Amino acid sequence: MKLWIVNHYAIPPSLGGLNRHYYFSKYLKYNGVHTRILSSSKIHNSEVNFNAGDLYTVKNVDGVEYTFIKTSDYTGNGFGRIFSFIQFPYNCLKTLKILFKNEKPDVIYASSPELFSTAVALKFGLKHDIPTVVEIRDLWPESVVEYTKLTRNNPVIKVLYRLEKWIYENASRVVFTFEGGTDYIKMKKWNKDSGGTIDLEKFRYINNGVEVKKIDQYAKEFTIEDSDLLSDKFKVVYTGSVRKVNSIGLLVDAAKVLKENAVDDVSIIIFGDGTEKEDLVNKAKELNLTNIVFKNRVDKKYIPYILSKSDLNIFVGQDDAMNKYGLSLNKLFDYMASGKPILSNIESGYDNIRKYGCGIIVQSNSAESIADGILSIKTSSNKEYSRMCNQSKKAAEDFDYEKLSLKLLNILNELKGVQ
Repeated sequence: MKLWIVNHYAIPPSLGGLNRHYYFSKYLKYNGVHTRILSSSKIHNSEVNFNAGDLYTVKNVDGVEYTFIKTSDYTGNGFGRIFSFIQFPYNCLKTLKILFKNEKPDVIYASSPELFSTAVALKFGLKHDIPTVVEIRDLWPESVVEYTKLTRNNPVIKVLYRLEKWIYENASRVVFTFEGGTDYIKMKKWNKDSGGTIDLEKFRYINNGVEVKKIDQYAKEFTIEDSDLLSDKFKVVYTGSVRKVNSIGLLVDAAKVLKENAVDDVSIIIFGDGTEKEDLVNKAKELNLTNIVFKNRVDKKYIPYILSKSDLNIFVGQDDAMNKYGLSLNKLFDYMASGKPILSNIESGYDNIRKYGCGIIVQSNSAESIADGILSIKTSSNKEYSRMCNQSKKAAEDFDYEKLSLKLLNILNELKGVQ
């Protein structure tokens, strides 16, 4: 079987970012599926551009075939990135037409959140009678409305909603990376039971995950020298970007609360970079906080070692109406695979931390609650702490990409009529 995956932001593992489709391709190959990933030549949030002047460039990465489609350079989230939303689907369509002359895929797998390339891939599939699976990683334009000042009555937003609905209506299957995706369809009253046109039977759920086999291997092979990771203190580790949306300022405030309560055997360690990092580093210095340290961003291959040295893994964020449909944060699954408890302040629907009992959720926007949560896990009994560690491992096994790929294989076989 031949599968084409169209994803504007698919990135090889060596460059970090979204590796979901790399892992799918790797494991599907063991089951006789040859995958071609079509992605932008411009790697978002980096200086890398694989554009060699041609419309597309083909590269083999660890046995997975990438077709990098010509997209101009840009920095940040300004006009250059907006232009890429138009340029990539336009060049993607031209690339699909050229490739189709010599190779017809059995299934096309088009991944959002960017709707335009998804729509282009779906329309191409419909024209050539190729079953097309649409993957929804983020709800556009619903998330745009939630995060910006644009309203649902904005003419552009209305057009995007119509495009979104058309995609759901015409896709052969729809895969959500968050468990509550069908709740959104019901809320919009687009499903047939609500008088709409969309059949919920074609919807599936495959969350993000982790390659469990590699965790222990990488923790041994890719180590770093860091005295803070080897200290005898109770180590609370965060890995990821340091941006406003991630509310890392709350961790600085929690460190302040711990200091004020004379807790001197807890160390909060932040690995990552971002637009807020400099200000937060300065704030920690001004408050003379020695119980929180900021490290640079590290290559993803070092994350297993870092997490193996933690006692508690943490991620925080802001209240978000979109969370009711579930979370698909990549770091959550890395945290699970480390076999350590997890603390978060993000309330969400279909919460996997609560489902597996592998950590705790504390009050949102409260540094005091975060500090209390850290101390709650730190002072838990050995039996309770071990239980949370074991549950983290169990959760990771359920989200192992080898298993998730079999879920995708079942969808592909459904579309090809294979029993």
